[in-house]
Amino acid sequence: MKYKNLTLKEVKERQEKYGKNLLPEEKTASELKIFVLQFANPLVYILLFAGLVSVFLQKYFDILLILSVVVINALMGFFQEYKTQKTFTALKRLVKPEAKVFRDDKKQKISAFELVSGDIVFLGSGDRVPADGKILEVASFFVNEAILTGESEAVAKKKDDDVFMGTIVVSGRAVFEVTKIGLATKIGEIAKTLKETVQPITTLQLRLKKMTHTLILISVFLSLLVFAFGSFIGRNFWQMAELSAVLLVAIIPEALLIVLTLILVLAMRDSLKKKALIRKILAVETLGSVTTICIDKTGTLTEGMMKIAETHFTNEKNSLLAMCLCNDMNDTVEIALWEYLKKIKDFDAQEIYDAHERIFEISFGSEHKFMAVVNVFEEKGKSQYTLFVKGAPEVVVSMCNLPAGKRKLAEDQINKWAEKGLKVLGLASKKISKAEVDKISVGNISSLKWDGLVGLWDPPRKEVKETFLIAKKSGLQIKVVTGDYYKTAQKVMAHLGIEVAPDEILEGFQMDKMSDEQFNNEVSKVLLFARVSPQQKLRIVNVLQQKGEIVAMTGDGVNDAPALKKSNIGIVMGDASEVAKETADIILLDNNFKTIVSAVEVGRLVFENIKKIILFILSNSFAEVVVILGALLMNWPFPLSAAQILWLHFLCDGPEDFILGFEPKEKETMLEGPKKMGEPILDKLGIFLIITISLLSGILSLGFFWYFGLRQGNLMLGQTMSFMSLAFSSVVYIFSCRTLRKPFWRYENFWSNKWLFVVVFSSLFLAVAITYLPFTQKMLNIVPLQPLHWILLILKAILLVAIIEIAKYFIKIKPTRCQTQTAHTGAFLV
Repeated sequence: MKYKNLTLKEVKERQEKYGKNLLPEEKTASELKIFVLQFANPLVYILLFAGLVSVFLQKYFDILLILSVVVINALMGFFQEYKTQKTFTALKRLVKPEAKVFRDDKKQKISAFELVSGDIVFLGSGDRVPADGKILEVASFFVNEAILTGESEAVAKKKDDDVFMGTIVVSGRAVFEVTKIGLATKIGEIAKTLKETVQPITTLQLRLKKMTHTLILISVFLSLLVFAFGSFIGRNFWQMAELSAVLLVAIIPEALLIVLTLILVLAMRDSLKKKALIRKILAVETLGSVTTICIDKTGTLTEGMMKIAETHFTNEKNSLLAMCLCNDMNDTVEIALWEYLKKIKDFDAQEIYDAHERIFEISFGSEHKFMAVVNVFEEKGKSQYTLFVKGAPEVVVSMCNLPAGKRKLAEDQINKWAEKGLKVLGLASKKISKAEVDKISVGNISSLKWDGLVGLWDPPRKEVKETFLIAKKSGLQIKVVTGDYYKTAQKVMAHLGIEVAPDEILEGFQMDKMSDEQFNNEVSKVLLFARVSPQQKLRIVNVLQQKGEIVAMTGDGVNDAPALKKSNIGIVMGDASEVAKETADIILLDNNFKTIVSAVEVGRLVFENIKKIILFILSNSFAEVVVILGALLMNWPFPLSAAQILWLHFLCDGPEDFILGFEPKEKETMLEGPKKMGEPILDKLGIFLIITISLLSGILSLGFFWYFGLRQGNLMLGQTMSFMSLAFSSVVYIFSCRTLRKPFWRYENFWSNKWLFVVVFSSLFLAVAITYLPFTQKMLNIVPLQPLHWILLILKAILLVAIIEIAKYFIKIKPTRCQTQTAHTGAFLV
């Protein structure tokens, strides 16, 4: 390397003196602030109002319980929000910008945060400039400086120009020396104090928020109704005020949005274990609705480990020079070329690369599909200039002066290798004058000499074949969108057991000839899009979305950013350009197609678990409403006190609501197809179960109160039975809520959610214990129960489970079986 570079010792000295290359981080709420904000909640104010009423009624145990509930609720809310923030922040920090530098006399990749003044940095298309600096070397270098100037047009840069942190390399290549880092950079100087991080709200969160607002209105109406009716029939005014306030708190699922956010963030963490780094919380929900995945071939379907399998040189010397000099070692193809050259006897690739200065460059682009360089050769004391081109063979052939016969031979060889599944590169060159260098452009290269072909083999991933079958059964359409030759991609897909018919293939040039209407008619049946440009990728996404598809699109270059941004889920490889990574929703850390399907599975699972939580919460809350309203209508004493309602809501049901959100996936999670965007959170079965459980549980609870409290004249026993029947039964029928597709005893994950068993058995133990402890007897106004009473409570819980299972069978299980049998019969008849 001709530039002076830093040693590791010098780097450490400069970091100790000037610090690291960091800008101020976005602020997040402190632990104290998160905890204090838990009390800034309208429901807390309602509970405190109920506590104030308890003072007037001299119910000191109620006051103690209400204050305890407020504090416990705040602690639970704090834990959930703090866990969410901590996990989300940790996930964000995994996406670290990188820089290619020359240190200790070798080229290496480091975190951009580690840069110091004096570092020599390499830039290429799609990179984000990691620090301010002075350009030392440049080749067709254009930078987008909109982040600083607001101008979207790319700016051409030449030697000795400045580059600035945060700007984006649009095309070309450059080497620069770092002059300023961190706060000393131009963007650092203008950076203002950043606001607290605000996580975006997902569609599901908005729908839950809307549902919660509806429930609030219903709750307020019911609470006012209870208060007005109770006062009208002569009940104690303050007792009705306390009971109405507590009932209002019990109905509203105030923790639902917090639980949802935590589930979404933990789903992001779980996806990370499967090598999918989900960058945006919105993506978790959208993943469950994805219907079409558009994937590139290289790296996702294949190993991404290129090796040269075939060569055919008409001019071996120039072919080897092209492979050496027209090479930036930026991707697996160029690395494979370099590794091949290292094995050639009497050919020192590094020495040749360093000896011949590159004075011009056209970087490879998916639009023009080739790379071109001009290098200087000293011959007899004079500088000679040679143009080398490598790229898509049909493009390179079109630039060459080849007689028809030789052109036909070259094209036959290209097709022969492509049919084997090889990625084929064409090589060409010609000597030019210094004056001709300035006239070279993407559309102005011709009269080249054909030097030869290189065929590279990238082995298909072994697990992809099985993943394709899973995706197909899951209702996912898979479309391969690649810049490769169609025969190469077609053969690779055949290796994976996916036969693609000729009418299921569409090439980029064919797309350009199609009207929007023609393309709209073709896009659904096409499985393989070949030789497509980034602009054509964007067109594919647009048309699929217009047809109602939810599209996930993969990409890796700066030019893929528009398609990635437009797609519902943008997915990039781990080695993608910085710009592509910043646009993407998901980064594949292992570049594996299987990982994409696993991420979709996570999205579907989150939606399923949210439905289970809502079913369980609302069933319990409305059962309490049935008990209170029923007692008022019958003009009975209240079966439940304010303290008992709070106990049920926060200590019996609260922990179970949360744990239910972490049920593992069922076998059918992926088989039922994508959920529709905007699909109701509660389906027909969910609504029926909420109504049925609420009414049945509430009526049975009233029945216990009537028999033991009114008929036998033991009011406290009646209240205890009514209270315990609600506490006991919800702990039991939660097992039926774990799966809505099958009987709970056939649930394959029955023993998997260990924390649920801990919570359930703790709740059962607590339910029994509080009836025998003097302190809780006084607080909750309950009495000990006899064995017969417990048997009745168990029978009630079993009855509820039986009703749920019967409803599941007739509303969900039986219709699903009929549909499956019809589908099988139809398939057989076909």
